[in-house]
Amino acid sequence: MTMTERMVWASLVVFPLVGIVYFAVIVARALDAPVAEVSWVAPMLWAWGAIIVFIVAGTIASAIATGVRAEVAGETPEWEDGDVRDKQIELLGNARGYTLAGLGSAAAAVLAMLDADPFWIAHALFLSGLITGVIVAATKLRAYRRGF
Repeated sequence: MTMTERMVWASLVVFPLVGIVYFAVIVARALDAPVAEVSWVAPMLWAWGAIIVFIVAGTIASAIATGVRAEVAGETPEWEDGDVRDKQIELLGNARGYTLAGLGSAAAAVLAMLDADPFWIAHALFLSGLITGVIVAATKLRAYRRGF
């Protein structure tokens, strides 16, 4: 398994988990106060940071586990470099991701045109990013496992 594929697996786990935790916090706050008064900026920044840190940590942990497993089995760990297939899978996933991110950006633009509260605009973009991350990772994983 290449490092790129490890990162895909980490992304597929991290994006939904961080999204669930973030929206659980925001919905709990929204139940106690009007949406315009909900403090969402700091939790969103923490969520972005958590996504980055946990994807990197998950990728590293996967690589370490692979190395330990190989050593315990008496084998030499093999670290695969990315190849042409990895680049093609990256392009396929990114093509789907750009489309979804564009749709999310368009939704945010429409909300801005309608003078929606910044809360809704930010969450349209954030949710779009989460969904895009999951779809991109799932697309790439499917390409790794089943081919194009």
